[in-house]
Amino acid sequence: MNPLLQQNVHSSDQQGLSLVELLVALAVSSLLLLGVTSLFLSSRQTDTLGMELAKLQETGRQAIDFMARDIRMAGYQGCMDPETLRVNIIAQNPPTTDLFQTAFRGFEVTNTSWANGTEFDNQPIENMALIGSDVIAIQKASTADVSLTNQLNISNANVQLTGNPMGFQQDDIVIIADCETADMFRITNSPGTSGTVTLAHAQGTNIHNRLSALYDTSARVMAFESLVYFVADTGRVSEQGLPIRALYRQTDQMDFAGANFVIEELIEGIDSMQVLYGERLNTGNMHFVTADNVTNMQDVESVKLGVLVSSSSQVLSTDDTLTYRLPGEDIRPAGTTGAQVTHAGDRRLRREFSSTVNIRNRRAD
Repeated sequence: MNPLLQQNVHSSDQQGLSLVELLVALAVSSLLLLGVTSLFLSSRQTDTLGMELAKLQETGRQAIDFMARDIRMAGYQGCMDPETLRVNIIAQNPPTTDLFQTAFRGFEVTNTSWANGTEFDNQPIENMALIGSDVIAIQKASTADVSLTNQLNISNANVQLTGNPMGFQQDDIVIIADCETADMFRITNSPGTSGTVTLAHAQGTNIHNRLSALYDTSARVMAFESLVYFVADTGRVSEQGLPIRALYRQTDQMDFAGANFVIEELIEGIDSMQVLYGERLNTGNMHFVTADNVTNMQDVESVKLGVLVSSSSQVLSTDDTLTYRLPGEDIRPAGTTGAQVTHAGDRRLRREFSSTVNIRNRRAD
């Protein structure tokens, strides 16, 4: 056959795709692309949900751990038993007149006057604390301590330390204690930072300058701590315009002139804190009640502590209509008839965290 004719025959056999075939190919490709896109979006949503769940877990654990650590040590004053031996307080304008009595207290925030009659009355915390949430106040000696360099004597009863690892400053309130005696005084000098450091307790910023014992090197010197935990609105909003709440801690700097409260934000994403108090009854039994039903806070030996944590963004496909059970209170969706405490009806992810914490320095008689 003529080569030129053979080439023309082969050329006539090479035809393009028909319109139907092209449409079928496009449809199949579109379906495949749609499937891949759907799979990608689903995977991305799952990853986002997983990340938010991990953040919630971390936030909840941190919040509980922050408070539990201090709750356990409420009323701590070294190795001295706080129930049978009381701290001798000589500091002027002390943050407490009875450490055992004020070591641990709880408050229900039902309105903006919840702090009436307390040292928090007319302080920023009174308006900041979220209505419907709880407040817990703790007083104790620090768990970190430093020992004396020598025994005190009558001619020089000032407390002497090697260096100043605790960072004590003038006007700080400290507790010196052994297993039988404890004194709370206000430092009246500038201690310095190195060498032999002296903590003076002169009269004026103290009621008098006499400690109740000649402490030896077995005694320990500890900073006095006054802490309050509460939930409040940060005043910030998320990228989606949602309000952000957080766990706050208030500390008392205890100036000579009186209370000097400093408030710091600890962890954002905490929507509510609820507490039940385990009060030891005269019968020896313990029952858990809300703060307004506690007969005597000095009889509280443990607490059931709970927080509601929310994600920073809206990751749910529909509004959150769940009810979350915290100790002593159910947190229901906004708009629920008869609900005492509610959460926003948005698409943020929420989880509740709770723990029972025993106060180590409390026990049944």
